[in-house]
Amino acid sequence: MAQEVFVDIPIDVLIRAGQVETTEALRRHAERKLSVALRPFQAQVHHIALRLVDVNGPRRGVDSRCSISADLINGQRLFVDAMAAWPVAAISRAATRLGDAMRRVHRRRAAHRVDWTAAPGNEPDSL
Repeated sequence: MAQEVFVDIPIDVLIRAGQVETTEALRRHAERKLSVALRPFQAQVHHIALRLVDVNGPRRGVDSRCSISADLINGQRLFVDAMAAWPVAAISRAATRLGDAMRRVHRRRAAHRVDWTAAPGNEPDSL
């Protein structure tokens, strides 16, 4: 079995409902999914808060809601959430959405970065 490598980001996990064994398994699943989703952006994330709630209680249906808040080092906060019938699916969807949101933030920052070396007047002959 391959060794799992988790990102070095503080993650607060709050799970409402469920037994202790289930809660620990969901916590490990959340850490794995967030590790995969955030590995390329580890240096940009300061803190993660994940909240998993069983919305309908024992009544069944699409009732597991996973909300993830990510505090970035630049002060920005990202928030995603997902609902599914099963808690594992809700965590997976929310982690994927957070990874997608981080990619969009990264692309936007890269698009707005100015390449000063390509600016007029910065050619080696003009210095």
